[in-house]
Amino acid sequence: MSEPTPGPPPESTVPPLGDEQPSVGEERPSSGQPRIGLPVIAGRRVAMTAIKVGIVIVVASVALGIAAFAAATVYAQYGAVRNEPNAQAWAGLTPRFAGQAICTSCHAHEATIQDASIHVNVSCENCHGPLAAHAVSDAAARALPPGKPHSEICVTCHAVTAGRPATISQIDPAAHYSGGECLRCHDPHSITAVRPPVVSHSLRDLPVCTTCHAPDGLKKIPVGHEEVGDTTCLSCHGQSASGKP
Repeated sequence: MSEPTPGPPPESTVPPLGDEQPSVGEERPSSGQPRIGLPVIAGRRVAMTAIKVGIVIVVASVALGIAAFAAATVYAQYGAVRNEPNAQAWAGLTPRFAGQAICTSCHAHEATIQDASIHVNVSCENCHGPLAAHAVSDAAARALPPGKPHSEICVTCHAVTAGRPATISQIDPAAHYSGGECLRCHDPHSITAVRPPVVSHSLRDLPVCTTCHAPDGLKKIPVGHEEVGDTTCLSCHGQSASGKP
């Protein structure tokens, strides 16, 4: 019986001396190629991403620059977007206000007084209303007196209001000489109050002042009031034939 022919020896699973085993996650390089680890691959990917982002930023910056230049060129040549119907509507309106310079050209005295008061920055037409029709060269139009301010205009600025600057004089219209017109006591240009008239009678043993006095003058003598021969009283309260003081 013949002996079997021996086959080739089995390949050894033990790496030769000096040869290193690949670490976990590291690809085994093919024969003749250098080893490339995961950190190297990740670094290359990050570098490529940064390059791509840089390219996008550069392209976007160039595009925005071109767009801005084009917009500036168009604006310089044609101006802003125009709303022709709106512009025509405004152009068709008749001016109603004359302007402060027109007012002071004729009313220099009042303007001088106002310039020295706290009302220096208040326009004439803020209180008198639109005066374009009054300020035209037509003599008949100039003969029309401007509107006289009334208390409703005064309290627009001078009524007590929360948050209004303390530098602006403020009053409670219901408690501040109630019922009277502001201009009865106050000059609107100098804002000074007119001093009350001199009282010609004694104030001793008299009722409250408003019993006889009203904001717009003395009250009428009540019907059935017993007249007395006091010449001081009658000097102001004497009735005329019309029944008025």
